[in-house]
This record gives sequence, structure tokens and C-alpha cells, in this order.
Amino acid sequence: MRQLPAEQQKTLQAGDESFLALLLPAARAKATGTVILVPGDGESADWPNVMAPVRQQLPTFGWQTIALSLPDPYDPVVAIERDTAPADTDAQANSEQTPPPVTGGTGTAPTAPTQAEAGSGEPAQAAVAPVDPEAAANAQATRVLARIAAGIDLALQQGAGHIVLVGHGTGAYWAARYLAEKEPAEVKQLALIDGREPQGLPARLDATMGKTDLQIADLVHAPGPAAQRRKERAAQKANKNYRQIELPVIPGDRAAEQEQTVRRLRAWLDRLPPAASGSPDAS
Repeated sequence: MRQLPAEQQKTLQAGDESFLALLLPAARAKATGTVILVPGDGESADWPNVMAPVRQQLPTFGWQTIALSLPDPYDPVVAIERDTAPADTDAQANSEQTPPPVTGGTGTAPTAPTQAEAGSGEPAQAAVAPVDPEAAANAQATRVLARIAAGIDLALQQGAGHIVLVGHGTGAYWAARYLAEKEPAEVKQLALIDGREPQGLPARLDATMGKTDLQIADLVHAPGPAAQRRKERAAQKANKNYRQIELPVIPGDRAAEQEQTVRRLRAWLDRLPPAASGSPDAS
């Protein structure tokens, strides 16, 4: 991460671990609201794609931003490999104790080592304890959702107005999952930017699109089958507060493409009715 002003860097507490968040106040005396940004897998709080442009530009238009950093992404392949690793290597250890063959035309074959000489046959290194993939996934969810909660607490301390969760990539999954499971009274707005489900975790995005108590913007570049399913789920549940917004793809001009993402997100934010926010600081 590039060097950022110290006043933007906030150390927040989530359970028994601390983490970095980036706070950028609105460039107005009274903020319209607070946008909490949730990055995708492998992204930082100031990631150059989506995260940094949104974080840095929205304050100009009256929106305070809080960008979170998340734990390393959950990897189901690693969890399964650890879970299925052999518990001991006695067979290998015993094979390694087999006397070497006699070499040369003369000489005497060495005698096999006694039990005392060979030792117990236990592997030199303790076996890795098996990991339950489901437990690992649940632990990851607990950590991520705790960080989102800490971000909301910071927003409330700052006098939030509206609080809007904005997730990029798999960050959209975590933002949606937080609202679906926790149902916080003070957060009723959600924006997804190219949202997708993380590998190996229970699906949440489609179901959340049908929650009629949420105002949802689903921003996508080149909508595919997953985006279509989200749109259909919102229609099935008659969620009139859901809106899918197609973002332009501008080959060779990343800056212009990012500018369009910020502009269309801001247009949706500016249309939010004041009464939609459950924050005690909303006017």
C-alpha cells in the first residue's frame, strides 16, 4: 500500500484482533452519509481498482468514506488438503529403518537395528492437526463480519447520517451477508460492484437481492449469468428497491472506466431518500 496520511489511518478492533481502516471525511461541514467500502479477495483498503477511486472521490460530493482491510481470503483447497493429510508416517519411518544392502563382493551385511537403537518409529515432526473445512469457513465469516461491524461503529462515532455498505468483488458477498444475517437497523443500503461469491462458502448474494427492506444497487461490467440471477431474484420477491446498473467497459482507458463507476455509484447514492437511513444522526 502506498504511504497515506497518518490522519486517514485508523486501527480498529474486531474481536481479539486489530486491523487497518482508512477514514476520509467529507469535504463539507456536514456529511450526507458514510460509505463503508469492503474490498474483494486479495485487495487492500486502498486498492487501485474501484476501492481507491471511490474512497478518494466520494468525499468531494459530501460522502465520508471508510475503507476496511479484510483477513486473507478463505481457501477451501488448503483447508481440505490439511484435513485429508496423513496423520502419521510410521510406514515411511519403518521403511527408512530397513538395513542398507551389502555392497561389493565381500563383506558382511549389517545387522538390523534393535528396538532401542531404532527408537519408537514415530515421525520426527508432529503431524498437522486435521482442519474441519466448515469450521474454517465459519471462523473466516466471524472475522470478516466483525470487521464490518467495527466499521459501522466507527461511522456512528463520526456522525454517519446514511450508512451505506459498498462491496467490490467478493467484498459484495460479505457486505450482503452481514446485512442478511445481522439485520442492523442503522444500515439499509447496499451497493455491489461486480459482486461475486467466494469459492467454498455458502451462497448469499442471490437471496439478499430479495430483501425488500434493503435499497440495493447492483453495478456490473458486462452482466453475466450471476448478475441475471440476482436481477431475477429481486423481481421474484418484488423488491422495488433493487436496481441493476450496467457499467461501461472502456478498453485502454482504465481511468475513464473508474470515473464512470464512481459517477454512477454517486448518482444512486444521491437519490437515496433521507427517511431510508436508520442512523440516529439522519435528518
